[in-house]
This record gives sequence, structure tokens and C-alpha cells, in this order.
Amino acid sequence: MWYEILVFVLFLLAIIDLMVGVSNDAANFLNSAVGSKVASFRTILIIASIGVLAGAISSAGMMEVARKGIFIPGYFTFDAIMLVYVAVMITDIILLDFYNSIGLPTSTTVSIVFELLGAAFIIGLLTTWDRGDEVALENFLNFSTATKIIFGIFLSVLVAFSTGAVVQFITRFLFTFDLEKGLKRYGSVFTGIAVTAITYFLLIKGLKGSSFITDNLKDWINENTIQLISYSVVGWSLISYLAIKAFKINPLRIIVLMGTFSLAMAFAGNDLVNFIGVSVAGWQSLQAWSAEHLSTGIAADSYFMHVLSAKTKAPLYMLLAAGIVMVITLWTSKKARNVSQTEVKLARQGDGEERFKSNRLSRVIVGFFISLGNGAGAVLGKKNVERINARFALQRVTVSADAPSFDLLRASVNLMTAAILIAYATSLKLPLSTTYVSFMVAMGTSLADRAWGIESAVYRVSGVLQVIGGWVMTAVIAFTASAVFGAILFYGGKTGMFVALGLAAVSLVRSHVVFKKLRTELDEEEEVEKIRPAITELFEKHKEEVNDDLRNLDKLITLSLRSLVGSNKDILAEAVRRLKADEKKIDKAFKKALVLREGFSLEESVNYARLKVESNAKIGDMYRMTRELADKCLEHVNNFGSVPRTEYIDFILQSEEEVKRFLNDVRRQIRSDRDEHSGLIGDKTAHLKSHLNQSLNGELVRLHAQGRSERSPR
Repeated sequence: MWYEILVFVLFLLAIIDLMVGVSNDAANFLNSAVGSKVASFRTILIIASIGVLAGAISSAGMMEVARKGIFIPGYFTFDAIMLVYVAVMITDIILLDFYNSIGLPTSTTVSIVFELLGAAFIIGLLTTWDRGDEVALENFLNFSTATKIIFGIFLSVLVAFSTGAVVQFITRFLFTFDLEKGLKRYGSVFTGIAVTAITYFLLIKGLKGSSFITDNLKDWINENTIQLISYSVVGWSLISYLAIKAFKINPLRIIVLMGTFSLAMAFAGNDLVNFIGVSVAGWQSLQAWSAEHLSTGIAADSYFMHVLSAKTKAPLYMLLAAGIVMVITLWTSKKARNVSQTEVKLARQGDGEERFKSNRLSRVIVGFFISLGNGAGAVLGKKNVERINARFALQRVTVSADAPSFDLLRASVNLMTAAILIAYATSLKLPLSTTYVSFMVAMGTSLADRAWGIESAVYRVSGVLQVIGGWVMTAVIAFTASAVFGAILFYGGKTGMFVALGLAAVSLVRSHVVFKKLRTELDEEEEVEKIRPAITELFEKHKEEVNDDLRNLDKLITLSLRSLVGSNKDILAEAVRRLKADEKKIDKAFKKALVLREGFSLEESVNYARLKVESNAKIGDMYRMTRELADKCLEHVNNFGSVPRTEYIDFILQSEEEVKRFLNDVRRQIRSDRDEHSGLIGDKTAHLKSHLNQSLNGELVRLHAQGRSERSPR
């Protein structure tokens, strides 16, 4: 009965894994359509959902890596193999949900491979010690598969990025950003090539191993590949030519929607087993052991799993049920949209707020390529550089909630190039991650399309580096966490099982709470961005924001100083945390002020931006100084500093009152809308500075006169 419960747990975990897995992998087939706004989001989801269902029911079935690709099944007994599978599923859920919450795409294939490797490693090692055998990893692990996966990761990243950049550069050079003229000249041929690539990808990758395609048909496709590609290019080119000339249809929309369908189908047909393959393998292991147990009475710890070496397929009803869960998740998961927005924002053509901060490595890389570009420009000559630049001329895009992040041409290149690379690698039986290829192609095309301007390049490169770093960490975390859970299950037995499941549940709940809070803040920002107020309303809103900031600073200064007097380190720590968060908010507002706003004249935009820049700079300085004050107070309390003496407390309270009166005067002046008394603020500023300096000098004189040490409160 215990093993029946374990299989039930495996399938329950598989359902959860489907949800978190689709939330991450949906970015692979949604991003090009969503970023280009080829259709409404609802229409895109409908097309993707049909592709997911079609891929699910035509799935190749069991993923062999879950049965024998990573470990040697004959070395493990039935009870040990169940521990491996449960550890893998628990780790996979936590890992993928974590990546979804922070909005980074990762590979479900890589995660499942290294989870299997980690769990099989620890269970195999502990089993070996338990049996008293000599430790030999090759007896129970298959390192060749993991090596191929690692090689495939780095190779696919480099090839996908460079190929995407080259293809996009050539395509944009031909079409320019004036797509109407470009489509008349090259649209039909480009459509023929793109649709052929997507169709071939669907046949090779999307329907690989499907029960709907016979072995004879597969052999015929392989033998006549060149002819099929040639006829397809010519046929689709003619159809596209007629569509453009006779019906004025934009063929790029067809390419993007077809590509979305084919990638969704390929994802479900091939990556579905990443989520249910382990659970199905556990169920089939139970069936094999139960049959043997009934006939011979063999115990679970004596039945070796040689049966997993044989090929098998998952039942159709399981695949269909999994497809339905995936579609429901696709429509309901906000985390899927969060992951998708990471790529869309990194690849967008327009200006706007950057999600990632720059770092030294990104600055070095950008600096290197700027120097490389300058060198290439010197070789090509000024006139040739000017001709090339003219083909890529594009007026910077203004901020608008309705504007696409990139045009249909780049979306088409994304899908076409990813389809070609994935189909080609699959035909050569090379391990490949659709996530890595899709993402890096999109980054390569955005670079070639000059979406990464001088102002934004360091931020975009930093984002790409963080995503790639996350991919590397996927393998490390997956292996380590799965091994830890495997050890807990091996030594803990049933208690360990409940502990591991409890940890997974706590992790998911905590992740959901944190993401919900973050999503609420992002939704509020998006709603604000959609509103297009008049310029006068923006100025009024700015006044309210400044008033709120001054009021907030007033409270935090009081909180910091009073907490110093009362030696309350918890309140001081909270004050420091709030001030750091407010500094980030001011920094984001500063960056937004530099972006041109749609619907305003140039003079209005400049005046508003200047006001925002100047006021945010001053408010930012005030927040920084207040945080330094709170930091010093917290440091004094944390170091068990003595309570300030009476004279010093009087000095603190008096200075606090002076600052409060000054901030209140400034707020009243801002609310009054009258400039005739603005000069008084300058006088009060000078008076406050003079008072604080005199008080400070007096305090220093008193300290020296009384012989106080440097460790006394300051």
C-alpha cells in the first residue's frame, strides 16, 4: 500500500510540475507573438493552446532519460528507484517555481537531467555502502548523457545567438524598417523560406516519434528532405505572392502565428515528458514489481529494475490529461507572463525602464564591441558605414502601452531561426534546449536590429548574462537539491517523505505569497503607465509625490532619532529597510523621467522631464542622507553603544524639530502654488544649515572639553 501512495504522490507532483513547468516554458512559444502584438493576447493563447493539445496527443510518450538515460536501472531495486523519482519531482517543482517567481526562463530538460543525476548519485552511493560493495560510479550512473547535455548548453547558446544576429542583420538590411516597401520586393521569397523552415521543424521536431506518423513515412521524409524543402519554398513563395498582390495580406502575420503553433506543438510533444515522464516511469515500475510480487512474492528491496531498460510509451489518456492541465495553466498562470516579459523587455526596440542593473562584466563586453565596431567601421570606410546605417535608420520609439516591443519582421526571424536550429540539431540527434535556443536567438536578433542602443546596451547585456548564469545554476542547484532530498528520503523513510513534501509545500506557498505581492506592485505600475493624463495633471501629480516623499522623510528621520534615544534596533533596522526601498523607487522614477512621453509637445516633455530630474535628484540626496543617518544610529545600537547623555538628547530633539519645521514649510510652499515667498525657503535653508553647524561645533567643543572618547555617541 505504501508504494501505491508513493505513485499517487508522484502523479500529484506531476500535476504541480506541469503547472510550474508550463509557466516557464510558455515563454519559448509566446514571446515572438506577444512582443510583436501580431494579434490579441486571447487569440495568441487560443492558437498556442491548440498547438499544445495537438503536441500532447501526438507525444512520443516516455522520455527514455527518465528510465535509463542517466542511471543504470538494473543496479537499483524497486524501493530505491521510487526514492529517486520522488526526490526528482520534489526538486523539480521547487526549482522551476523559483525561476518562475523571479521571471527567468530556464530549461526543463536540463533541470530534469541533473535532478535525475543528483538523486541517482546519492541513492546509488548510499545503496552501495549499505550493501558493502566497492564504490564504482559507473556501475549506476551514465555520465555520457550529462556530458552531452552540458556540451549542448554552451554550444546552443553560442550558435543560437550568433545565427540569430546574422540572419536578422541580413533580413533587416534587405527590408529596412519600412516593411511596406520591403514586403513588395522580398516578402514572397522570405515567406516561402520562413514557412518552409517552420513546417520542416514541425515534421522533424514536433511530430518526432508520434504514433500518427508511420515508420515508412518517416523514412520517406528523411530520404526526400531536399525535394520537400525545395517544393515547399517555391509553393509557399507563390502563395505568398498572390496573398500580397491580390488580397493585400501581410504574410508576416501568418509566419508568426504558424510559428507560435508549431513551437507550442513541439514543446508539448517533446518536453511534456519532462514533467510526467518520471511519474509515469514510477507507475510502470510499480506495475512491473506488483506483477512479479504476486507471482513470486519478491520483496521491493530485492526486485532489480532491469525492466526500465526496455522502451515504452505513456498511455494516450495520460498525455491528453497532461495536455489539458498545460492549457489551463497557460490561460491562468501570471508567472508564465512574468517569465515571458523578461525576454520581451530585453529584446524590445523602444526606450523605457530597464529591468536589470549594469555590472562590470556587461560594461567590459559592451566596451569591447564598441571598439570592435569602430575598428570595423574604419575598415569599411565612412561611406559604406553611412549606407549600412541608413538601412537601419529608425526613430526611437516613445513609451506607449499599445506599442509592440518589436515588429513582425523580427518576430518572424525569431521563429524561423529557432525552428531551423532546433530541427537541424534534432535530425542530428544532438541534445538541445528549446529554451536556450529560443531565448538566445531573440537576443541575437535584438542586437542585430540595434534594439540595444548605447544607452541601454549595458543593461540588456547584464540581463542576458544573469539569465545565462541562471541556466548554469540550474544544473548545480538541480543536482545538489535532488541529492539532498534523496538522502532525506533514504534515511528518513516515511517521516523523511513527509518532511520533504512539507518543505516543498512551504516553498511553494512562500513563493506564491512573494510573487503575488510583486505582481500587485507591477500591475499597479502598468495601470499607471496606461493612463495618459494632460500635462497639467502630471505636474499636479508630481507635486503630490514630492509632498508624500517629504512627509515620509519627516517620519523616518523622527523614527531613526527616537529609536537611537530608545536603543530600539528592530525599529531602526525597519527604517533602514524602508529607506533602501524608497531609494530604489526614486531611482526608477529618475530613469522614467528621461523617456519621452507620447502625446506631449517637445517643450512640454522637456519641461516635465527637467522638473522630474531636478526634484528627484534632490529628493534622492535627502533619502540617501537619511539612510546614512539611520545606518549610523543602527550601527551604534548594534554595537551596544551607551544611551546618549541628556545634553545630547536635547541636541537631537532640538535638531529634529528644526528639520520638521523646515520640511513642513517646504510642503506648504509646494501646495500653495505661489512663488512670491519662494525666496523665504532659501533663507530658511541657510538658517537650518547654520543652526546645525553651530550645534555640531558646540557638541564637538563639549566633547573635547569633557575628554570624551571617540566611541561616545555622536
